[in-house]
Amino acid sequence: MESKNIIRAAGIISLATICCRVAGLGREVVTANFFGTALVYDAFLIAFMIPNFFRRLFAEGALSTAFIPVFTGYVTTEKKEAREKVASIAFTFSLVATSTLVILSILGIFIFSHFFHFSAKAALILRLLKITLPYLILISLAAIAMGILNSYRHFATPAFAPIMLDICWIGAIFFLCPLFGESIEKRILGLAVGVLVGGLGQFWIQWPALKKRKLRLHFNLNFRHPAIKRMAILLAPSIIGVAVTPINILVDALLAIRLGEGMVSSLWYANRLMQLPLGIFGVAMATATLPTLATYFARGEMKKLKDTLSFALRNVLFIIIPSSVGLILLRRPIVSLLFQRGLFNAASAENTTFALLFYSIGLFAYAASIIVVRGFYSIQDTKTPVKVGLLSILANLVFDLILMGPLRQGGIALSTSFVGIINFVVLSFILTKRLKGLDGRKILSSSLTTLLVSGLMGILVWNSLLFCQGAKILILRSRFALVFIPAIIGVVFYLLFSHLLGREEMKSFSSKKV
Repeated sequence: MESKNIIRAAGIISLATICCRVAGLGREVVTANFFGTALVYDAFLIAFMIPNFFRRLFAEGALSTAFIPVFTGYVTTEKKEAREKVASIAFTFSLVATSTLVILSILGIFIFSHFFHFSAKAALILRLLKITLPYLILISLAAIAMGILNSYRHFATPAFAPIMLDICWIGAIFFLCPLFGESIEKRILGLAVGVLVGGLGQFWIQWPALKKRKLRLHFNLNFRHPAIKRMAILLAPSIIGVAVTPINILVDALLAIRLGEGMVSSLWYANRLMQLPLGIFGVAMATATLPTLATYFARGEMKKLKDTLSFALRNVLFIIIPSSVGLILLRRPIVSLLFQRGLFNAASAENTTFALLFYSIGLFAYAASIIVVRGFYSIQDTKTPVKVGLLSILANLVFDLILMGPLRQGGIALSTSFVGIINFVVLSFILTKRLKGLDGRKILSSSLTTLLVSGLMGILVWNSLLFCQGAKILILRSRFALVFIPAIIGVVFYLLFSHLLGREEMKSFSSKKV
């Protein structure tokens, strides 16, 4: 059955994503030790977020959501020559568009730096931007490669590609940063160079898989090809739609930097921890589901499309809801275990823990929204997510301004959660009406059961944590034990109780038949 293939593909992506997320956590652990939550790292993060913003527009965000549904149709119905031509034109478009944007942006920085005087903080951000902006070109080409391979139902290599950024990032801290000087203000330039190398690595690692499919990508400027026109129709609203999240992130960072040193960094570290379960389960399930949904839509099999969406939503919430509970209850031990060393001191840990609490509240909504948005993309409706997303930009700004006063960085994180929940509710309501039903009762029943079991698990996890903290045996009070003993007890209880209840979601992951 197709659902079995989705679980299998999601499992492959999850395995690869776990490796990438572990490497990513290792990257953050190393970075925290060397840069902590210093102002210089705040500046670097903003300089890194800006090319990431445009990456979401031209890379795996808009371009992939426009590219995969159209290219999947060519893979399904057209010959190799037609597929190769479409892939080459999309590859060329990405290269030309991103190169033009990067060149104009760097020229603009040089001109503004010459005629205007900036503060030391702003000058450092602009200096770092001149190095990090070309990352956009490299990561966009990597995204095209990912889109091609995903359309061929090859998920493993693209899922492993992000690990190259983590490897190069860590390598830069140890080998490049010392070459730039002794102070962290100088060493941060080496980290920016490492980001460029990481972008190149993410494309390079996918090249052998492309060659196996005998697709020869070459320079082709035929942007009037029918497939490219169709992608452009999908791409235009998608650009606005995928811009929503990075715009919100940039707004959050620019507001957070006004709160004081380390606020941007603490939000970054907390968000990285939230992204761990979101990437492993939410993004993995959505990535594996999109080609199947697009195929069902192309064939006109709407019943199967709705069943697949319901299946994906129930399974992702089955994992994400207990993950949220675990992050909320174990947030302080987790932050302490992973980051609290070197320049990442107790104050840094407290700031990060506070932000993580509020991010975790909306984790379920972001995971589910990824699936729902893929539902819209699969039926080639990119306008609805855009309309809802545009409202979230204003909502995020309003919530930020209201909540950052009393809660500081925690208010910014809570604003993110509120916006995610609102988006999920609105998008789900619209998609249900568009598809004339989405098995809502089954999804709601499954979610409530998951919430109940997660609540019982949370009680056990909290008491396990209190027991370890008060234990007379020293090893039980260690950082490692305070995280893993309650976590393991919670996971075992959750899976065992779900099995005893005969949860359908449990059977999906454990049985051979789906």
